[in-house]
Amino acid sequence: MNPKYLWLADALQLLVFFVVGPVLAIAIAYSGWRGKSRRFTSERFGIVCVVSGIAAVLMLVCARRINADVRDAQYFLQLGCMLLSGLLFGVYMGCGGVLILRMWFWHKATRVVDNNRTGR
Repeated sequence: MNPKYLWLADALQLLVFFVVGPVLAIAIAYSGWRGKSRRFTSERFGIVCVVSGIAAVLMLVCARRINADVRDAQYFLQLGCMLLSGLLFGVYMGCGGVLILRMWFWHKATRVVDNNRTGR
């Protein structure tokens, strides 16, 4: 790879980590909040959240440890690991957002309401 094109790999990584990952997280959280996915329960969202978070961290550590030069073929493996870890972080954030929203609504639904307003 010509070093003249290195900005393309950096721009791709920034795009995945700061645009595509958060958009994916928002889309997952929105669909989970609206209840569009009938097959996914809170337990499945929790499992996907934990598994994708662990996989994202492992892919990021793997990409960091490869430390390949741009002239090596391993550079593309490192770039792929970085991009996949960005997408997995998006899935992790989205499923975690669904879990937080469900816990928040569950907490508000189980709150005891004080209907005795005569003391005020």
